[in-house]
Amino acid sequence: MDDGDAYVKVASVGDPATARICAALLESAGIPTRLHGEALGPYVMSVGDWAVTDIWVPGSTVDDAVEVLTAAEIDQTLVLADRRGAVADPGSLPMRILALVVLVILVDAVVRMLMRVS
Repeated sequence: MDDGDAYVKVASVGDPATARICAALLESAGIPTRLHGEALGPYVMSVGDWAVTDIWVPGSTVDDAVEVLTAAEIDQTLVLADRRGAVADPGSLPMRILALVVLVILVDAVVRMLMRVS
């Protein structure tokens, strides 16, 4: 696997603790893992869709990751992702550029509003 391998979402779980267990299982099998979800932020959300955490692995390791997660028999609902869908890692460069553009637009709007008030 080269460093430029795009990450792919392989599964979603209903709580961050289970996601961390899945990540540990994958990493113990030599598969790099990234977790993404609202529940991993500074304000932990543990109910409904906010508690869902996605598990991402490099594209070249998807088959191995699915095998590890399936064999683990975790007592939590593990929803394997449709492989045709998410091929972009939320932490990838295009997403970061988009976030930067949105941030610049918002800062510009706030500055313009403050300039009118003064």
